[in-house]
Amino acid sequence: MGHAYDSCLDEAPIHPKKGQFGAMESNSTWDSIKSLFSPKTIPFLISQGVVPKLLPVGTLLVGLILGFLWAYVLSPTVYTGAGPVNLSNDWKGEYIKQVAWQYSATQDANNAKNQLDKLGNAGDLVTQMTQTTQDPQLKQVLQSIVPYAQNNPAEQSKVSPSLFNSNLTPLLCIIGAAIIFGLPVIVNTIIPITLLFQGKSKDRSTVQQGQEKLRRDAMEKAKVAAAATPAPPAAVGAVERGTPVGQYMSTYILGDDLYDDSFSIETASGEFLGETGAGISKTIGVGDPKKVTAIEVWVFDKNDIRTVTKVLMSEHAFGDDAIKAELAPKGEAVLVKAGSIVLLDTQTLTVQARVVDLAYGSGALPTNSFFERLTVEISAWPKKAPAGGGATTTTTDDVFGDTSAVR
Repeated sequence: MGHAYDSCLDEAPIHPKKGQFGAMESNSTWDSIKSLFSPKTIPFLISQGVVPKLLPVGTLLVGLILGFLWAYVLSPTVYTGAGPVNLSNDWKGEYIKQVAWQYSATQDANNAKNQLDKLGNAGDLVTQMTQTTQDPQLKQVLQSIVPYAQNNPAEQSKVSPSLFNSNLTPLLCIIGAAIIFGLPVIVNTIIPITLLFQGKSKDRSTVQQGQEKLRRDAMEKAKVAAAATPAPPAAVGAVERGTPVGQYMSTYILGDDLYDDSFSIETASGEFLGETGAGISKTIGVGDPKKVTAIEVWVFDKNDIRTVTKVLMSEHAFGDDAIKAELAPKGEAVLVKAGSIVLLDTQTLTVQARVVDLAYGSGALPTNSFFERLTVEISAWPKKAPAGGGATTTTTDDVFGDTSAVR
């Protein structure tokens, strides 16, 4: 990491033999570490958008520091109500001496035993003191209480180190709280927790993995643009159809190799009329992602045996006779332009596809040969039967003019 900062911040000269990366290879580890504390490093990190990503980690570290200050400085552990078992072994020795002299004077065995039991490890200490003392008189009184000096596990357990009564307990509490509360926050910044509770759809994916957010963003921008764009003027003799029974937005973005949208056309009462959608029709070039040069828009009418399709072609594809001939069996070729309208007419449905957003990709392929982004607004109307019954009489030409024209 340090070498990368060196190359970005210090702009070391190029080594005449090693080439562009020679200077980076010649830097020492110490130089790399020093670059982390360079005044240029922080502005560089800010410019790369690192600060927001490190905010949860910084919050966790600040919380740990404040926790340590509270546990060990502001409100340290205070021991109260200590008993004989809490004394150090040196002071326990003095305690035993007092009990021994008291017993030699009173011969009260019960009192001696009760006092020694409070030490927890009186048996070990009396034996050790009896063996090591050089005072004959003290040794004699210590030997007199040996029968009453027994280890008391119940008392000793009060001072035996464990997970919950050691000096590490505050540290463990802080680390545990940091893990419980901080880890989900950090994980949530990488993988939103809400995604873990979303049910997995059993339907076939129509969006390339990883493209969902990009596609949603492009679609929202296209919706705003479509709302701000005035409606195109009606053709001469056109009939006002009113509000469509279905209006859908379909967006393709470069890299979405599984793009294949479909929408159900239904009345307000839930009656199924048919389906419509859009998908990839033709790609050009090689390599990933696929370069889409034509997208087909289609409509299926439940009352019609045909599926009507129009092929929206890029400028390059529309001008290439070979591509047009290849796609001719799919449907009528249409030169796609921003704001253009394409009509698909079936026995009982009229579907309008309006291009609300269009952007071509750039690269080694011919100019305007593949789409970077394309959003189509698809609207569907049922045809109205004449008052006297019989077949519908309103045609696409009556409403919008020649369907082969693109506006």
